[in-house]
Amino acid sequence: MQKTRFSRLSPRHYSKLSLLAIALVLFPPLALAHSTVEIEAMHSKADHSLPPIKEALKFSYSKESEKEFDQAVARGKAAIDKALAEAKTSKKEKALCIVSDIDETILDNRPFIEKEVAKDVKEVNWDGFAAWVDEAAGKPLKPSIELLAYARKKGLAVFLISGRVEKLRRATITNLVKYGIAYDGLYLRGNEDKSSAIPMKSAYRKKIEDMGYEIVVNIGDQYSDLKGGYSIDCEKLPNKMYYIQ
Repeated sequence: MQKTRFSRLSPRHYSKLSLLAIALVLFPPLALAHSTVEIEAMHSKADHSLPPIKEALKFSYSKESEKEFDQAVARGKAAIDKALAEAKTSKKEKALCIVSDIDETILDNRPFIEKEVAKDVKEVNWDGFAAWVDEAAGKPLKPSIELLAYARKKGLAVFLISGRVEKLRRATITNLVKYGIAYDGLYLRGNEDKSSAIPMKSAYRKKIEDMGYEIVVNIGDQYSDLKGGYSIDCEKLPNKMYYIQ
């Protein structure tokens, strides 16, 4: 009877396998990019109830929130690399760009929210938000700022679409310039526009595509930043402090 032969792994092979196992635990494979269809499904399944604002603020500073933020940015960079690689093999020349929200995406409004929490309120009163924006004091959120810089370095245009109203344009630009945040277009909500963010933002993305751009990445902290199409990859950032329809 023929004996079954088993291959023997050397200590060197065991070492490599051990390192691979450790690497997969510490650095799991990056999740695939989210399409607009997947974002619709994620939005429909998501729990939109908000925790108490103090808990939400605490979460925003947590390692879990930081990890989710970093992973979204990493997926965005990977999507840019993929789009550029595909563009090289394509005979069609494409003008590529990314789209980003502003608040809680590239600018941090937690100091304003913390002042509200200090008043022992259950929900944030946004009546004072315009005065906060006029201070141009929102600090940049480093990971997403690095994503914008990465895109520009790779030759992509950067467009910002925000729910801030037009009368806050000057203060918004002042804040962006203050921290050297470069962009190629800034789209804001009309002063009297009270509609949902979804049709407003998707209309601006369509306008960007009509100019001849292909939107590789759309990143924001609200599902309403991402829904409505006109983007290859959609990246949802963590935010339990408020919900915008």
